[in-house]
Amino acid sequence: MALNDNSIYNAKVIGTDPTTDVALLKIEADNLPVIPMGDSDALKVGEWVLAVGNPFGFTSTVTTGIVSAKARSMGAAQSGNPMSIESYIQTDAAVNPGNSGGALVNINGELVGINTAIYSQTGNYVGYSFAIPTSIVTKVVTDIKQYGTVQRAMLGVSYIELTPQLAQEKGITAVNDGILVEDVVDRSAAMEAGIKVGDVIIAINGAKTHNRAQMLGEMSKYRPGDVVNVKFIRDNKEKVAKVTLRNTQGSTKMTKADDFTALGCAFKPLTKEQQRQYMVNAGVQVVGLKDGKFKEAGIKENFIILDINGSRIKSQDDVERIYDAIMKSNDPDKVMFLTGLYPTGKKVYYAVPLSE
Repeated sequence: MALNDNSIYNAKVIGTDPTTDVALLKIEADNLPVIPMGDSDALKVGEWVLAVGNPFGFTSTVTTGIVSAKARSMGAAQSGNPMSIESYIQTDAAVNPGNSGGALVNINGELVGINTAIYSQTGNYVGYSFAIPTSIVTKVVTDIKQYGTVQRAMLGVSYIELTPQLAQEKGITAVNDGILVEDVVDRSAAMEAGIKVGDVIIAINGAKTHNRAQMLGEMSKYRPGDVVNVKFIRDNKEKVAKVTLRNTQGSTKMTKADDFTALGCAFKPLTKEQQRQYMVNAGVQVVGLKDGKFKEAGIKENFIILDINGSRIKSQDDVERIYDAIMKSNDPDKVMFLTGLYPTGKKVYYAVPLSE
């Protein structure tokens, strides 16, 4: 990693979060300046901000602008490249390729966001730039440091934004925007708290949820087990429910970042002779089995894996690649489906749950 004074350090990746496009890196160094963290929630539309980055290779370029909007989603504008959590600070500070990962600071020099995207049909700046607010960044970084992975708190509802047209159709007169609940997940925090289809969520812990971006932004601040007050409209009357948030598996426990070694074994490619013996074109054999996910699933030593989740397996790298893809996915049911056989020739199928 090269710093502004051209000093170079080896950086260790502590953890990444593809959902927010944030990573935590660590370098061993003394007496480095540290940027103070600002409060992105306190930003106001129209407030001046500075964007710092290296656009087109121009080191430490500073541009200025104002906060154009908060809790902005790019999903509708940039279809085909949605992010699971979109609650950006929108500014008109000039940001171009090379600015990503750079600081967005307020007039006090405090970090209020990390520049991450632009909306453009040409690939270059045309007036709209977006930054991940520090309210989300701080939560992501803290979780990675403490738990090795980001803790996602789930309310357990599917929803759409309430529009004036929808409000008129459904006879909702108390509000004309908010989060309209379309479905409540079984065994979820919302079901436990009594939230129902047709309710309109208007605030979480006092923070307004006029739209999807505000809803996602607020939910991203909490962890499983946190208790929040959800304010909603039902039958045109305002109600409040105390909700204990859960993780993607429906538990209030913190999730643990397992690495590839959690499978509890190694994988040895089949030799040409073994391929002829078992009449297969490729595969890996489970060796050195010990306590871990595979043993818990009932897999025994020398089991030959032919494919995982429909993908042919030729080496340990293939197994690790599929494992990483599953663990980084947003699917709450993280499972490896294995097809293989034992040296006796018996074909066997296994499902290996990877979630805690």
